[in-house]
Amino acid sequence: MSKVKWGILSAANIAYEEMVPALRRSENAIVSAIASRTKEKAEKFEIPTIYHSYEELIQDPTIDAIYIPLPNALHKEWAIKAMDAGKHVLLEKPAVLQEKEMLEIKETQERNNVVFMEAFMYQFHKQHAKVKELLDSGIIGEYQHVKAHFSYNLDNPNDVRLNKELGGGAMWDVGCYGMHAITQIVGMKPVKLSMTGHIHPVHEVDISSTCVLVDKDNRMAEIFSSMELPFIDYYEIFGPEGTIRVDGSFRPDQSSLDKRGKVTVKDKQNNVIYKEAFQSDQYLEQVEHFQECIKENKLPIYSADQSLEMIRYIQKSYESLFNHSILTEIPEGNLLTK
Repeated sequence: MSKVKWGILSAANIAYEEMVPALRRSENAIVSAIASRTKEKAEKFEIPTIYHSYEELIQDPTIDAIYIPLPNALHKEWAIKAMDAGKHVLLEKPAVLQEKEMLEIKETQERNNVVFMEAFMYQFHKQHAKVKELLDSGIIGEYQHVKAHFSYNLDNPNDVRLNKELGGGAMWDVGCYGMHAITQIVGMKPVKLSMTGHIHPVHEVDISSTCVLVDKDNRMAEIFSSMELPFIDYYEIFGPEGTIRVDGSFRPDQSSLDKRGKVTVKDKQNNVIYKEAFQSDQYLEQVEHFQECIKENKLPIYSADQSLEMIRYIQKSYESLFNHSILTEIPEGNLLTK
């Protein structure tokens, strides 16, 4: 396979603003087709083939991979249909809304021997590799606490992110980045959690929420997510010897004028001992990694097993929020058997 031929399943804004431009920056990609139920939305992409049903796109024999940015509640259905048609699938985050749905996706991916990855594009930014290197070096000692914050102001009352039936809510939309950073970048594995938040009286979704995580060593982490506050994104790791802070951690392209992510290390006297700004095309890096996995028939660095782990944590967070649980236990054992 010289180049990967892509189909885009829906004319979502994230596809138009980020993913299709990233695919066009890749020398290994061809954007071949798009499916949308709205002709005008599809035409603005200037993609050669336009399908008016998702099924037509999935059945196109010339398409190798499909990017799915549909509303959250529709992810499972179309990811499974695409993989059953032999397509590789890059699925916008969050992959699904329930652990059992992620199990179905994993089983479908394995049965069809295709590449599947949930699109947490931020993890491909170079700054997070530096964070892992710093943690491994022991510069702040063994981490004891982590904070993650992602907020923005959503002013459209009809936005799909406020639709409960389609998987709306601040934790699903942006809190998932903090959950990912804490559990996949830092590597904390919580055994208990508790979430509280501001639930919209009409839409019945969390528009701001705070989730506290506790691991087996009683280390804690906290995730704040909001759709009603100014745009801020960072995470910070605390250890006995200092702190590591990542500003512009999730969307550096929108966080500062220079579009750079910034990693700062302070010692325990609060002196800056390391600071560096990182430039990285995180959407393109994500695309290139996914295409490499297709060509080499290998698992992505972020696999379906890790997506399964993430969905369990977020699902438990919402159980805590809506059941008003003070602390929710996360069952031990193999995730795949629960």
